[in-house]
Amino acid sequence: MRSPLVISAVAALALLTGCATGPRPTLVDAVTVNDAAVQTVLDRMVPAEEVAFTATYTITPTISDTPTEATVRQMDGRREITIGNVAFVIDGDVATTCRIETQECVDFVDDAAVSDLNVTHRFWGRSFADRLQVDANRNIGPAEGRLDTIAGHPAACADVPVVGGTVSYCALDAGVVGRYLGADVTIELTSFSTGG
Repeated sequence: MRSPLVISAVAALALLTGCATGPRPTLVDAVTVNDAAVQTVLDRMVPAEEVAFTATYTITPTISDTPTEATVRQMDGRREITIGNVAFVIDGDVATTCRIETQECVDFVDDAAVSDLNVTHRFWGRSFADRLQVDANRNIGPAEGRLDTIAGHPAACADVPVVGGTVSYCALDAGVVGRYLGADVTIELTSFSTGG
């Protein structure tokens, strides 16, 4: 059995280490890649977690080719994401997932409810950045950067060449996904406005 002195020393070291490293950064502003076009899109995404907005999307998984409508609203720390017949509500530390048709709800984020669409409830921001980072790390050549207009808003895009084809990522200046064209799913922004 370890002495109280050793246990206290280990605890103090852990506390000091935690303080020294500070708060953990979020994925989007922590990512740095060696591709200017990819980094431009990632940089655009930094405000996505903070800006108040309402956005609508069409999500089309490749396997079914059946479009599903989605709406994302974010304001004052509250997010409401509806993907087809599934509603996610995240308000601070409280999360709920409901199936709209049956009104069955669980008190957590249940991404399995939309897994058939090859997206998560964070498809409009964090999940998109995760995908882009993965593709940037497995690309077979430099991404091609371009500017586009999506749903009437300017967007920065990166077309990333990977084994099997090219994956396209676009993000609006406000940080949200504008378009994603991948082998498994297509995500297209259809409307966007700032405010909740």
